[in-house]
Amino acid sequence: MYSREEIKALTDKVLNMAKADAVEVDFTGGERSGTRWANSTITVNLVQLDQQLSVNVRLGNKVGSASTREFDDDSLKAMVDEATEAAKAARENPNLQPLTKGPQEYMPVDAALPPMVNFGPGERAEMVRKSVAVCDKKGALGSGYIPKVYQTNCSANSAGLFAYYQYAEAGFILTCRTQDGRGSGWSGITGVKDLSLIDAVKLSEIAADKAVKSQKPRALEPGRYTVILESRPAARFLSLMTGIFNARAVETGPRSYLTGTEKGTSKIGQKVFSDLVTIKSDIGNPILRQTPILPDGTPAKPVTWVEKGVLKNLYYDQQYATRVNKPVTPATVNMSLVLEGSDQSVEQMIKSTRRGLLVSFFWYIRPVDQPTLLNTGMTRDGLFLIENGEIVGPVQNFRWNMSPLVGFNNVTAIGQAVPMHTGESYDGPGSALVPAVRMEDFYMTSVSPAV
Repeated sequence: MYSREEIKALTDKVLNMAKADAVEVDFTGGERSGTRWANSTITVNLVQLDQQLSVNVRLGNKVGSASTREFDDDSLKAMVDEATEAAKAARENPNLQPLTKGPQEYMPVDAALPPMVNFGPGERAEMVRKSVAVCDKKGALGSGYIPKVYQTNCSANSAGLFAYYQYAEAGFILTCRTQDGRGSGWSGITGVKDLSLIDAVKLSEIAADKAVKSQKPRALEPGRYTVILESRPAARFLSLMTGIFNARAVETGPRSYLTGTEKGTSKIGQKVFSDLVTIKSDIGNPILRQTPILPDGTPAKPVTWVEKGVLKNLYYDQQYATRVNKPVTPATVNMSLVLEGSDQSVEQMIKSTRRGLLVSFFWYIRPVDQPTLLNTGMTRDGLFLIENGEIVGPVQNFRWNMSPLVGFNNVTAIGQAVPMHTGESYDGPGSALVPAVRMEDFYMTSVSPAV
């Protein structure tokens, strides 16, 4: 779908049509598909095929933009003419950055593996069949989603840039409920480029077991608990603080967690999190689906933001880097994001925990205090009490109030990293490699009636 040669011919045609000082062309197109099921029955099997071409035309320091989904010559010319007229009417932009001059050399990333590219409704239906069989055997009802994305992206310009990239990924997300609706369990994996990493049977067994075992939860008093956040809640919690690595905000904005003791400085070189916390933008990681191309068309490179708890880098945009005479470090913190894990399984983490809570899922996370990154949310779909290295039973869900700045200082164990989206959605951008983490003194503020 959308070969390199096909897209090169298309972007070249647009670049040749435009009579301007500089021209940029962006292409996106591909497949978004998925299978949904509820109460152990497939309800939706969908596929969306879409394509879009956008152009930015520069006349001096003026820029005009337009786009089209039709690629015949008349539609392309109409798009270029619309962008040119918009540029003539635009205001001057004195801060307009020069075009990236190509060609560029990008780190090789194989993100569109044939098994994933060819992953279709028949294979998804087979995964659902296996999942339903597990749920039936355990007396649970399964509701889930298998998203699949196969996309082609390309950026080209009149300065010689041609940045072409394809990726394909899928996920498996399952919530199981008991027949009476009083027990619920979640399991899943998302943002996977290697189809062999999706084990529908194992994930279904985990979710169904949680549902059955979460019935008749006991009530615990709110308070501060040791928690083991499985990969999904850990990914959501991590996402709440990825914006803190902005050098401009740290050094010139209101005082933040990473601001140094003197105005205009940062804590680079200082310990800011637990020794177990290493956060990277690991371009070239063999497991993650990722892009080696930055939004401006320049190559993305690996960056370590935090290493064993010590702040190593902040990102500097072009304008601020020039102002403070620092090298540009692109804002790649959400690209190829990795929270480095270990070889510990969740079961091993449980065995080394004297007393705590195993958390399957967070939902309805909302900010409370932006400067401290204090957030609130709730647990659901399986919350279990751990005592003396064993799960002793289900617990009523809690509402929590916690800042990731505190939580990642309190990490005392870390598990095996798996692909997982950090945002609320399960497809598109935002996939990361995130392990389960154990945190101390996690503040559960009140009991929540959620199942």
